Amino acid sequence: MKYRTLFTTFATIVVAISMAGLVQAAPKKTPPAPGNGWSGATAISPICQPDPTRGSQLNDVAVNATGVAVAAWDCYTYSGTGGATIGAAVQSGGKWGAPFTISGTAGFSLSPKVAVGADGTMAVSWIHQDPIAQPSAQQQIQVAVKPAGEMAWTTTTLASGPIGGVAIIGIAPVAVDPGGNVTAAWTLWNGAIHVVQAASMPKGQSWSKPVDLAPGVDGLYLSLALNAGGDAAVALTGSPYSSYLAGTSAQYVFRSGPIGPWTDPVTVSETMSSSVGYITSPMVALDASGLATVAYFGYGVEAVRQNSDRSWPLPQRRTVLQAPNRVSSYLSPDLAVDGAGNAVVAVSIFDATIGVDRASVWVATGAPDGTWTAQQRITDPAVPVDAYATRVAVSTDGTLALVGWIDHYHGDVQVSRRSGSAWGAANTIGRGTAWSSFQEVLGLDVGSGSVARAIWKNAKTGTQTMATSYGP
Repeated sequence: MKYRTLFTTFATIVVAISMAGLVQAAPKKTPPAPGNGWSGATAISPICQPDPTRGSQLNDVAVNATGVAVAAWDCYTYSGTGGATIGAAVQSGGKWGAPFTISGTAGFSLSPKVAVGADGTMAVSWIHQDPIAQPSAQQQIQVAVKPAGEMAWTTTTLASGPIGGVAIIGIAPVAVDPGGNVTAAWTLWNGAIHVVQAASMPKGQSWSKPVDLAPGVDGLYLSLALNAGGDAAVALTGSPYSSYLAGTSAQYVFRSGPIGPWTDPVTVSETMSSSVGYITSPMVALDASGLATVAYFGYGVEAVRQNSDRSWPLPQRRTVLQAPNRVSSYLSPDLAVDGAGNAVVAVSIFDATIGVDRASVWVATGAPDGTWTAQQRITDPAVPVDAYATRVAVSTDGTLALVGWIDHYHGDVQVSRRSGSAWGAANTIGRGTAWSSFQEVLGLDVGSGSVARAIWKNAKTGTQTMATSYGP
């Protein structure tokens, strides 16, 4: 269990190798719609790398209720000494604009995350590393913001530190509330530990100084959530490499409103001994009242719901998604919550049993009182579906709940929509997948009960980011 749990952690964080530089290009003409409420697929990036075995490894998409969307992807090059940039595109009025490079072009810009507020404020974050040839090369947390109604993006370096620590490129999740206030969180090596920090940018103001969310904690993984009221939450887990004596656990910190102080960390999971495995891959989501659901990898995918008085249940094992056997691995877990606190958690589970050797999508739903349904496989086990890059998105009012994945075997991008308590049959919303199953990436977001967006990597004839729209 120890080694399988650690393996799944690395499987959920795909570190890219190389990609060609991004150039300006207009999106291709939209092909016919697939006939299930989704538009036809549109190429929103150029072919960034002609070698389909390389290229973009990570992407993200966000959309608001009016259909304003932003997407980003990382772009690698083999030329010269190599490097990576972040490409982006914006959709407004139902049309995607020409892609552009939002990051700098020197060094390596990696692992993009995006957000868009109800007012149209947009944010794109990434991790930047100086060229290795540079003396005292640094790693920086960078965020580009375009306030509502403005044309220009402004990029800010929120924090920096020496390149070092565990050789995993982290993420810096970013979120925008309906008022246009931006929040970002990250972990960053400071020469001794990976510090867990956050910063905020109130609308019309500058970024705050970074706040240490868990002083003294070597936090390797984290997740950020924001609700419509501007409440923010971060779930984090300690590095298994520095916590091998004490064990690992999931911790939670909270901020009330856009500018409130952050609470002290609270342990919300059991502490797992390193002789058994590690608690990793935390996920957090907030409902409209600021109550949280936290999920993480432990003994399978575990989840815990905050009590109505804002206390937490006693830490213990709470597995909601379990692999069918000991030769299975967990990949790409995701969590979403609606405004009332109803949760959906999904994961791709690869079954290495001889004669199976493929991955299925498993889902469980949680109620506001903290109870969970029995897990359900929503891909058909009777056909050779091989599903990766699992994503979950739920509207605030709960009327649109989607689980998406990429069927690598058939080359399909698929979603299942929840109707009442049942998950519908898989709908194909696009085609064209990655060169290898472990390179599959999918971005999925819901802006309202009638608006959703999805993006994915098509690497059959080079590496290109595709997009499709549900609703306006």
